[in-house]
Amino acid sequence: MSLGSQKHLFDLPDGVVYMNCAAQGPAPIAARDVGRRAVDRKARPWDPERQKLGAEMERTRALFAGFIGATANDIALTGATSYGMAVAAANVRIERGQAIVMIEGQFPSNYYIWQRVAARDGGRVVIVPRPSDGDWTSAVLQHLGPDTGLVALPNVHWTDGGVIDLVPVADAVHAIGAILVIDATQSIGVCPFDVGRIDPDYVACSAYKWLLSPDQAGYLYVAPRRQEGEPIEHNHATRIGDGPMTLSPGYGDRFKAGASRFDQGTADAMIDVPIAAASMEQITAWGVEAIAATMEPLIDAIADRAEERGWRVPPKAHRSPHFIGIRLGETPELDLADRMAAEGVYVSLRDSRVRVAPYIFNDLSDVDVLFEVFDRQLAR
Repeated sequence: MSLGSQKHLFDLPDGVVYMNCAAQGPAPIAARDVGRRAVDRKARPWDPERQKLGAEMERTRALFAGFIGATANDIALTGATSYGMAVAAANVRIERGQAIVMIEGQFPSNYYIWQRVAARDGGRVVIVPRPSDGDWTSAVLQHLGPDTGLVALPNVHWTDGGVIDLVPVADAVHAIGAILVIDATQSIGVCPFDVGRIDPDYVACSAYKWLLSPDQAGYLYVAPRRQEGEPIEHNHATRIGDGPMTLSPGYGDRFKAGASRFDQGTADAMIDVPIAAASMEQITAWGVEAIAATMEPLIDAIADRAEERGWRVPPKAHRSPHFIGIRLGETPELDLADRMAAEGVYVSLRDSRVRVAPYIFNDLSDVDVLFEVFDRQLAR
């Protein structure tokens, strides 16, 4: 299923080893070119090209839905994970004394809001400690019980690629009647995700990482049972007007059907939407399973070489196939990533780990360069 290197489809010059997609995924050349045409139509808003925007918005909804086994009707267009989580929080309640379960070091966009919900509803926050054996799934399951009201999780830990198997977790959550909310920003587009099997209440995703999209592109899956909820903002595009705006103010009390009632007011971004659509078209053409199969040998090679040096990484059984966090022998210097970037190798420091997040434009020769630069910089 391996795709081989797809570097020719990206604007990556020689001498650049980009392994920072968990921070920012580069748009393919085809999407970049679509974006340039979108800038032109912003400069010429009278051009008929502008009329394509509505169809492009619906196409992004359908493309994202295809990655998670949903329908386009289940997807709201948002600008960020935090927006999606705010929608979820506004439409759920827990009982007084119930627990909201999260994991240690969870990304802030899926953490702060649930602190507030716990305070609002008289609940409490339970944090699952990082497991020493890397088995997040078992650790989460051990912290679920009859007093659990809501579980808010990622399926891949953003700092090091540690995986939570959502299938047994979802089964346990549903068995106790709790709410399940997922931040899938670090996996959708690379790892399979099936809302039919997991049955979450909400799934939020920022698209500028693994969906190779603009910074303001994001999506929220809303389970059908939640689609009659209350939006957190009210804009004309999510309503059905009693009369057309050409002849009236366009006011109306009825929402559009499905999750689109939760669309963010900036969903009709004339430049961002066509870029996002083009990037997701390319990902769909490659296939999520094929992308994962292409990247997994790179992550395995990075893990092997890190362990040869005595560094720690999540064990194979409990890590994602597409990025990895490396614990060096000592806390890395704050400027390590900058020094590596000066040599043309791009990674991130996250929670005292060096996070290495390649893509299908990388190959094993890039892994060689990565560790050459690692060794040189750490020997300073």
